[in-house]
Amino acid sequence: MKFTINKENFVKELGKIQGIGEKRQTMLILSNVLISAEAGKVSLLSTNMEVGMMTNSDADVIEKGKTTTSAKNLYDICKEMPTGLLEIETEENILKIKGGKAEFKIPTLPSGDFPKVPLPSKTPKVNIESSKLKNMMDKVTFCASTDETKYHLNSVFVDNSSNKGWLRMVSTDGHRLGMIDSPICDLETLGIGKGILIPRKGATELRKIIETAENVSIMVESSYMYIFAGNTVLFIKEIDLEYPDYLRVIPGNNDKSFKVKRTDLLSALKRVSIVSTIKSRTCSISLNQGALQLSSRSPDYGEATEEIEVDYSKTPMEIRFNSKYLIDILSATTEDVLSFEMGDPLSPVLIRPNEGSSDSLYVVMPMRL
Repeated sequence: MKFTINKENFVKELGKIQGIGEKRQTMLILSNVLISAEAGKVSLLSTNMEVGMMTNSDADVIEKGKTTTSAKNLYDICKEMPTGLLEIETEENILKIKGGKAEFKIPTLPSGDFPKVPLPSKTPKVNIESSKLKNMMDKVTFCASTDETKYHLNSVFVDNSSNKGWLRMVSTDGHRLGMIDSPICDLETLGIGKGILIPRKGATELRKIIETAENVSIMVESSYMYIFAGNTVLFIKEIDLEYPDYLRVIPGNNDKSFKVKRTDLLSALKRVSIVSTIKSRTCSISLNQGALQLSSRSPDYGEATEEIEVDYSKTPMEIRFNSKYLIDILSATTEDVLSFEMGDPLSPVLIRPNEGSSDSLYVVMPMRL
C-alpha cells in the first residue's frame, strides 16, 4: 500500500474516529484503524464491536492495499507533521509516514485480523436537519447513567412520540429522567416497529458527527442504526434489552407548583452548591409564599443560603436535591421560565421548560430529609 494525501484532510478524518476504538486493550486490534487505499481514495474504519465509524478522504493512491495501526498513534504523528502532503506506505509489518524532512515508522497488524463490520446494504431514505437532532440530544443524553454495568440505563431510548410523525428520545439514570419529542420523523419512517436502545457511547459519537454536516440520513437495519453525515458513516449496535417503562415515572397528580426564572435559579444553585459535600451535592429548597430559599452546608466547606423570588402560593415545604442534577437540567434548557410541579417532599418532581408544553420534560427524585 502506498499513497500521498493532504495532511489537513487526513488529520481531520483521523480526528473523527478517535473516540471509537477500544481503549482498554482487551483486544489490541480494536484500538487500531483499518486503512484501505483504493483508486483516488483512502478509507478509515474503526470499531469497538458496539459502535463503529467509516470515513474517507481523497488521495493519490500509488499502490492499493490495506493495513491496520494504532488510531491514536497515527493521529498524534500526522497532527504534528509539517503542512502539505504526507507520504504513507507499508513495508512488511511497518507503516512509514513521511512529511517534509520528518519520517516515522510504526508497527501494524494484518488487515485480515480486523473484525468484519456490518455495513448497510441499502441507501437511507430519512433525511434529518442536524440542528434538530442536536437539540434533542443536548436536552436528554446527560440524564443517562454513566455506570457501564447498567446496560439498559447507560443508553438513550429512541421511541415514538404520542404525536404522529414525531420522534422521542428518553434517558434516565434512575435518579433523573429527561424526555423530548420532536417533529422530525417517526419509527415507522425508519422502518422499525418498536423503540431502539442505543448505548451512551454511540449517542456521544452521534452527537459529535452531526456537527460535521447540515443534514444527516438515518436508517435501521439488522439491529444497527446507521447515520450518514457527508463522507462519514456511523453505525451503532442496538442494545437487546427492555427499556424501563419510563411513562410510569412521570408524575401526573402533583398538586403544588411554582414558576421561576431559569437563570436566577441556575446562578443561585451554582453559588450555594460550592459549599455542599462533594459526594452528595445536597441542596435544600425551602418554599414559602412568593419566595424560594436555597441552602447548603458541609463540615468541611461551611454553609450558604440564598433567596430568590418565585411564583408560589401553596403551603410551605422543603425538598432536598442533588444540586448537580438540577444544574444539568437548567443548563440544558434555554427557556426563560420553568415550572416545577411537586407532591410531597419525597415524591418525584416534574420540571417543564414551558408550562403545559409537551415537547420536553424532566423528572428528578428528591433526597431524603
